[in-house]
Amino acid sequence: MDIVLIKMSKLIPHEEIKQKKLSKLIDLVKKRGGFYKPILVDRETKILLDGHHRYNTALHLGLNFIPGIEVDYLEDESIQVEPWPGKEEVEITKQSVLSMAKSGNLFPPKTSKHSISTEYPKQFFSLEELS
Repeated sequence: MDIVLIKMSKLIPHEEIKQKKLSKLIDLVKKRGGFYKPILVDRETKILLDGHHRYNTALHLGLNFIPGIEVDYLEDESIQVEPWPGKEEVEITKQSVLSMAKSGNLFPPKTSKHSISTEYPKQFFSLEELS
């Protein structure tokens, strides 16, 4: 898994965020001067799978790029999706995540929980590199 810089304007979210968490993350990223953890993106569609708060932080900071890992979402069996605890009434599948993003609508915050069986690589990217 390689980290690549992904153009922000290409990304399509599928889930809303919690504003309080966003404010804290903006402050943290400003203090650190950049990002350590990449987002997870479907290579073909550029649908954002994991990292909506990081994505919205980058939007807020006016960045052109964000560090990410591109995957073949439907084919990669190391990536699983399920509903967050308390959201089990919503059927969450890989296809429903893609369909929601393509529809232009968003799931409520913390609806889909993605897990990946391999460790995310981490690398620091400064705000200057991402501008």
